[in-house]
Amino acid sequence: MYMAQSALTQWIEYLIDKKQSIPSANSFGEFEMAQGKFINLIRADIKDNHTVKRTVSIPKWMDDQVIESGLNLSRVLQDALKERLHVG
Repeated sequence: MYMAQSALTQWIEYLIDKKQSIPSANSFGEFEMAQGKFINLIRADIKDNHTVKRTVSIPKWMDDQVIESGLNLSRVLQDALKERLHVG
């Protein structure tokens, strides 16, 4: 199932990048199934993970402490935003 999810996600992301339409999913009733065969749902979570550059301002003292601590400011900001937005 993992490989099917990965393939579907990559295909949909490719269509989005190429600005092509994404086909709608079929319902189970649209398929004629042979004896002993089955249908399985494949879930694809699509998120636009392209990076964007943003400028943020923090006080000098805070920047000094960030540098001293070796924190990755982008990672800290992303983690905080995910928590605040209640995502992944």
